[in-house]
Amino acid sequence: MTTSGVTTSEMDRDSIIAAAMRKLAALAKGQTPDAEDLTNSSEALNNLVAEFMTLGMPLWAKVTHTVPMVAGTSDYNIGIGQTINTAFPLRIVQAYVSLDANGKIPLRETSAYDFNILPNGSSGTPTQYNYQPKINYGVFKTWPTPDATSAAGSLTIWYFAPFETFEASGDTPYFPREWNNALIYNLALLLAPEWGVPLNDRGYLEKQADKHLSIALDAGSEQASLFVSPDRGF
Repeated sequence: MTTSGVTTSEMDRDSIIAAAMRKLAALAKGQTPDAEDLTNSSEALNNLVAEFMTLGMPLWAKVTHTVPMVAGTSDYNIGIGQTINTAFPLRIVQAYVSLDANGKIPLRETSAYDFNILPNGSSGTPTQYNYQPKINYGVFKTWPTPDATSAAGSLTIWYFAPFETFEASGDTPYFPREWNNALIYNLALLLAPEWGVPLNDRGYLEKQADKHLSIALDAGSEQASLFVSPDRGF
């Protein structure tokens, strides 16, 4: 048996758009999308990418970022051009403080309501945090406020990063290749009304789009044990 030995493959933005248009019979054999079709379809594709961020983030979208803490500063803005200059987290799943190479102190996530009634003026090593995503940035708050000792260490957050959009024809998806069909069929479904696709055919497209999206989401789920214990109130 002779195999290719290749385990990676990528489609670029224009290839995804062309594939979606072929599903709509909007392109004949040998045809390619014109400039107007590419512009309109790119807009729909980026809207689709933004919508996919609401589905529950898969493993490959989790990112770790470590930053220094500042003594006397409890609030940190995260986003491009912000205090922590990186793509802002959609949701933080874990945060911890490292004071030295020997140990990590986990931070407990606290709701905005509970965080707002914590005592003012407290300083020390942070033990709790609250994160509020805004538009294109987020605010990470720690309690208590870091003191000089904890500021000598670092803060690490593990979070879901926003998906990158398609800005140029050669851009490849910010998705593993098992998401290609989900992107193609869901884009075709979005474009179907613009191309006058009959309702019956749209129903078929919707079933295919749902099927491929479900397959892609299942591939990104974490396999781990779940432990359940009673809440003893302390």
